[in-house]
Amino acid sequence: MKRPLVIIIICMFSMFIMSCENSNDKAIRMMCENIHAAYPLATLQDIYKTCYQDFFGAEHLMNDTAAARQYIHYELEQCRDTDLSLMPKREPTGFRHRFARINFSNIVDGELTEEQLVMMFVGAAGKDNAFSDDWASEWKTIEKIALEVNPEWQDPELQKELTEAAENRYAVRHSEAFRNNYNPHYRIVRN
Repeated sequence: MKRPLVIIIICMFSMFIMSCENSNDKAIRMMCENIHAAYPLATLQDIYKTCYQDFFGAEHLMNDTAAARQYIHYELEQCRDTDLSLMPKREPTGFRHRFARINFSNIVDGELTEEQLVMMFVGAAGKDNAFSDDWASEWKTIEKIALEVNPEWQDPELQKELTEAAENRYAVRHSEAFRNNYNPHYRIVRN
């Protein structure tokens, strides 16, 4: 009598695990489709960046609150005459949406103060942000699905660089095409 119950429990657990994997795959696919639609000039590097941000948060940018405050002020001054409307005011990162990008247009338009953005950014920069210890495996899955969504993102040299970055848990910048066409000026905050 116990054996059939054990088999049922194992089957249910297996189905649960498979549905979790499938839901992640669906979320990754949807994220890639959304990025491709919103930013047609984005590259695989930009997919890596948003997923890295979602996986790690802002910790790779944060060593010193005063320096963060100064840099946000400096960058805000540099982009005041820039068209910040090419990116949304608030945009979730990655496919889990653990963090969000807050566009500097929120400050320019008076919806946030510099200090509010600094404090939100500092709050997102804790050292316990990493989703797990296996960024390299997660990136491999994301890359596979991203290339299914948009085969034009294939670039063997870039893919090799991104695999190496993932294996070493390195952040990357937005691609040059993304920077030149969408004026990304934002900070990562907890969603």
